[in-house]
Order: sequence, then structure tokens, then C-alpha cells
Amino acid sequence: MKITFFVYSIYGMGGTVRATVNTANFLVKEGYAVEIVSVKRTHDNPLFDIDYNVKLSWLFDARQDGLFWKKVFRKIACYFPSRLIDSTEDLYKHFNLFIDRLIIRRMRKITEGAVITTIPSFNMAQVKYVPNQVIKIGQEHKDFVVHDVILQQKIKETYHGLDALVCLTEKEKERYQSFLPESVVVARIANAIQGSTERSDLSNKIIISAGRFEHEKGYDLLIEAFEKVVSEFPDWQLKMFGRGFAEQKLRDMIKEKGLTEQILIRPITKNIQSKMAQASLYVMSSRNEAFGLSIIEAMEVGLPIVSFACIGPKEIIEHGKEGLLVSEENVDELASAIKEMINSTEQLSQCSEYAMKKSKMYCSTIIAKDWQKLLTDLSG
Repeated sequence: MKITFFVYSIYGMGGTVRATVNTANFLVKEGYAVEIVSVKRTHDNPLFDIDYNVKLSWLFDARQDGLFWKKVFRKIACYFPSRLIDSTEDLYKHFNLFIDRLIIRRMRKITEGAVITTIPSFNMAQVKYVPNQVIKIGQEHKDFVVHDVILQQKIKETYHGLDALVCLTEKEKERYQSFLPESVVVARIANAIQGSTERSDLSNKIIISAGRFEHEKGYDLLIEAFEKVVSEFPDWQLKMFGRGFAEQKLRDMIKEKGLTEQILIRPITKNIQSKMAQASLYVMSSRNEAFGLSIIEAMEVGLPIVSFACIGPKEIIEHGKEGLLVSEENVDELASAIKEMINSTEQLSQCSEYAMKKSKMYCSTIIAKDWQKLLTDLSG
């Protein structure tokens, strides 16, 4: 069976990209013919390792200008905003009429297997443009309530054309089942980890966090919280791995607080778990988090977790076992929870054991079975 993924850029970073790569890798190992269609190609190679049996293609190569006639058409079309991507989506500014045309043309050419799309506008586009004989699977990597109300309404009006919708948590599954018809299979399939032998011995006085440097990820809140922590524990460091539009703002914030020795910003790495293994605690400060793949990766190497109680972390972490959950966007509570964890080697050790045990629920072999069942049911 042929599986075609549509993503904005497989050359980027973040949970959606890592989850797509992980899913594609273990599906191809199970005998599926898998292709990842990246709307844009922005680098020579993807950040994360893709199985050589996975076909990788792109619609628009942002690294080069292309042929003269294409440049002329693109220049004209780029003056017109996208009509395919909802204007409230985060990626809207990266699309235009030229790219719309490329996506529609590619979707119409698919004649077999299943299509898996990764953002609401792609989900809605495949309902309209992918041929009827192809299985249509949409994915939601954000909470429904985070979407703009206009986009929420479009989702309610359009997703009935999907064969299945995959959510990351049980709560989101129940939410979509409440308004989608029974003809749409709503499945909860968590993001999977590929497996790592890295392990933390919890001896280093380092806190780690990793992700996109954007407002939604709340790294400004983490800096504020760590400022309160370091006043009592000056020998601890915070390392933040990532990149994004807010990076310079975060660097300025760190400098203004005089914390350039205590808070270090590092570039993202394809093997983030090797960096996690050098730390003793993972902190997630997202304002919204539909799942939290980095949490699972941290747990796998034995890191306890401190996180705001967003929908995703709440489903993964049992407060007091794998780590501590605190009220969303409450900097004081976040700082207190970090202090509580690093002040007790016994608590760190106990949470580490629970974390490693819980992470096994998200290994690729288990999650692969969920995908296989869904694909088998839909193709039967």
C-alpha cells in the first residue's frame, strides 16, 4: 500500500517534522511504500534521518531560482496571497498562489493508497483535490481550541470529507467525535520515539529544554522561572536547544537579566537525546502543547519532567510520578516545581525510573501497530 505524507517542510525542525519522519520510517519497515511530499525544500538535507527506502520529494525548491519562465510565473503569482491556506494558520505567510497551484496539482496526481496530511489547511485541501478512490487521513498536531474560531468552523464543515482523523490525545479524540459524523474514523495515535540507548545519570546540574523559539513555546516564561531558580541554586544551568523567530528576543532577555553564564542557547541537533542525557531535568514551558514529543524523548533517557499542565503533558505525565505539573503560564509555580525537583536527589531518581518506564508506551513498534490497524480498517 502506498502512503503519501504532505508536510510544509521536512527540512525544518519541531514535533510535527520529527513525528512525520518517525512514522514514515517505521511504516516503510512494515512493508508500506512511503513518500514524503515536502511543499518546500529549504536545505540540502533534512535535519532528521529518513530511512533510505522512504521516497522524498518537494514541490518548491527555495534554494534556487529555477528556469526563466518559472521565475516569471512565480514572481507574478507570489503577489497574490494563498487561497488554499487559512489566513489564521501559523504558516500562512509562507504560502501564495504559486505554491497553491503546486499543491493542488500534486494532490490531483495521487491515484492510489492513502494520503496523510499534517495541518488543517492541508487536511481540507485533500478533501477537495485528492481523488475519491484514495484514502484521506488528516492529522491534528494542535488542540482544536487553539485554532481561530473561523478555522474551527471550517474544520467542522470540511472534515466530514475525510476517511479518518488522527489526534494525539484522548481528549481531542472525544472532542472531534462530538461533531464529526460516524463515517469519519477518529483515532488517537500518539507520536512515537524511535528508540535510544542514551541514559542520564542525573549527576549534572543542568536543566534542558528543546523546541522552536516561538511565543507558543513559552521560552520567555522559562527564562523568568529560571531567574528565580538560579537565585537559590547558582551552580545550575539551563540549556535551551532550538531555533526560531524569537531567538534574538530571548538572547536579549537573558542578557538584560545578567544570566548569560547560567542560560545557554544552543542550535538544535538531530540527536537531541545525547544532549538530554547530559542533563538532570527536562522543563516544558509551552503556552499550548497538543502532545510534547520532546517530553517522551527526555523520559526515555531518564529525565524527570516539569511542565505546565497543557493538554498534551497532562496525558503523558502523572503528577508526582514522572515529574510535576503546574498551572499553565504560572511562572512562580514553575520555578517552585523546578526547585523542588533539583533539591531532592531521591525525587529525581524516583521520577527518572517512572519516566523511563512510561516512555516504553510510545516506542515505535507499539505506535506502528496503531497505524497498521487504522490503515487496515480503512482499506478493508
